[in-house]
Amino acid sequence: MLADWKKKFANIDDAFAPVLVCRRHVDDFEVLHISAGLCRMFKMSREELYDFFMLPTNEQIHPDDLVRVLRMVQHVFHHPEELMQFTYRMVLPRKKDEYIWLMSTIYGRKLTDGSVLQYIASIDITAEREEQEKQAAIFTHTNALLERVLATTQTALFWKDKERRFQGANKAFLDYYDFPSEEVILGKTDEDMGWHEDEEPFKSDEWRILRTGESTYRVRGKCMSHGEMRDIVASKSPLIENGEIVGLVGSFEDVTDETRHQEQVEQLNEQLRHALDKAESANQAKTAFLSNVSHDMRTPLNGILGITELALKTDDIEKIRGYLQKIMTAGSLLKDLINDTLELSRIGSGKKKLDYEVVEASSMLDRLITSIRSAAEQNGVNFHVDLPFDELGFVRTDRLKLSKVLLNLLSNAVKFTPKGGDVWLLGEVLSCDEHEAACRFTVRDNGAGMSKEFLPKMFNPFEQENALSVQGKQGTGLGLSIAKELLDVLGGTIAVESEKGKGTTFIVEVRFERTERIGEQTAIETEMVCLDNRQILVCEDNELNREIVTTILEMHKLKVIHAENGEQGVQRFMESPEYSIEAILMDIRMPVMDGLTAAAKIRQLERKDAALVPIIALSANAFQEDVEDSRKAGMNDHLTKPIEPVLLLNCLQRQIGNYEAQRRGR
Repeated sequence: MLADWKKKFANIDDAFAPVLVCRRHVDDFEVLHISAGLCRMFKMSREELYDFFMLPTNEQIHPDDLVRVLRMVQHVFHHPEELMQFTYRMVLPRKKDEYIWLMSTIYGRKLTDGSVLQYIASIDITAEREEQEKQAAIFTHTNALLERVLATTQTALFWKDKERRFQGANKAFLDYYDFPSEEVILGKTDEDMGWHEDEEPFKSDEWRILRTGESTYRVRGKCMSHGEMRDIVASKSPLIENGEIVGLVGSFEDVTDETRHQEQVEQLNEQLRHALDKAESANQAKTAFLSNVSHDMRTPLNGILGITELALKTDDIEKIRGYLQKIMTAGSLLKDLINDTLELSRIGSGKKKLDYEVVEASSMLDRLITSIRSAAEQNGVNFHVDLPFDELGFVRTDRLKLSKVLLNLLSNAVKFTPKGGDVWLLGEVLSCDEHEAACRFTVRDNGAGMSKEFLPKMFNPFEQENALSVQGKQGTGLGLSIAKELLDVLGGTIAVESEKGKGTTFIVEVRFERTERIGEQTAIETEMVCLDNRQILVCEDNELNREIVTTILEMHKLKVIHAENGEQGVQRFMESPEYSIEAILMDIRMPVMDGLTAAAKIRQLERKDAALVPIIALSANAFQEDVEDSRKAGMNDHLTKPIEPVLLLNCLQRQIGNYEAQRRGR
């Protein structure tokens, strides 16, 4: 049988494929045929190949493939009819250091003597393997480069399958969420992770990508990172293989700082727009305010000038007296208007601050009540007071501002209540504990009342109801505005009820801080001295003002020394005998040397009366800081122009009385 096989192999055509026919025993190997194709593949003769195939296997096969080939040989010996195919490297017989890649197919039959007849067909796949290895090297290099890019890029990258389950992510992604490895996210969806504040919009945009193949760009959303909800924008594209969408790849950026910065910019822009609107409104309000001030000042000024002209054209003493009385009324209105305008301007500029003092609640409005009671008596109006505040004891408040609020309300009530009418000032404790008390003041009258149309604008500057602006009852139109602004400073509230012809009720609510009495408050009794022949130094640069002051003083039997500026005033005082000048009236704004400097210099003089002589500011500077500046310069009091004779004389009596008391005490 074997002879028949040999005869068949001998007749194989030389063009036949590379084939080796052999017979294997358990411990023996016999080459039966080497085809011409095999000779051509190795470029060797049959005899040379025969010798090569008879060499030990380890001299034919590459060391890395030897074990695998020996196992294959053993397997096909025991299973000869099982078709087997494998690849390996074989030594080139003439070049011991070079190998070729072969892909061999083995098929065999078991012979009767126990040996196995094997048919081995081989193909040289060296070129293919080299190309594969080249491509593999390229792939390995590319893959390594890609991994390096993914590991070093600061952009968070991730990729998912068709079910939106994570298949991987780069280092930036894992670091952003503080994950140790990809294992935390693999096979999970965003919903499984629970890190989005809202599943939308990321869920819908991913399903759209997987369904349509469209990419999305910078979709905004929020995501939890390191325990904080952050703002991110995500961009995603489909992953396509063989024309089919198999998943998606995406990236995202943290834009929290950018978003917050944008919000800050928008907030600042909004504040700027608001400020511009406020500035525009303030500018319009200022224009309207100045227009109203101009109009309201010109009205009494026109009266003063017009009536003065009439007075100059008559010799009738009674008419002249009547004209002078009208000039006095118009002048008083003009003065009130100036004072109220300055007060309102001061409050609006934010310069009005609370000046707290500790007072006994039951008597904190005594001065106000005395003043209003006198005005009510003059107008024939009944004034009723009920202020049950004894239980409060001592409170800490700004008494002056509270008094100004109630003074404005009560003055209007008395002014616009007809003769025989009634005005009430009522008090009520709303709540009280050891630290604080809430109180209500009610100012009610049964006078003229106000129309419903006027009520919404009653607190606006210069607003007056026409019916109330009658002869003899004109106001500045600023009283209620001042009251409202002062209450805002005090932290209080005001409400009003009024009906035309039936009267008006104002309700004011404020809070007081309750406190203990601080020290013994002893009333200082000022000696009211006689002013006859007292010598007064008047420092005033304006000739008309100097004449007015001099006339007032001399009409009351005082003696006057003049100085036209601060420097002259200091010189006049230095030249006078000690204690001969008993008071100094000091203007503030003067040429050469101002009044503040002059007062300070007098206080520094080395003579006994320099530290004690009363110095009284007599100035058009009417703000509280002006008063404080005067006191800092060493002045004893501060009176404002226009000069009110009664106030001036009372001040001189008080200050000269104190001066004499201090001299006696020395």
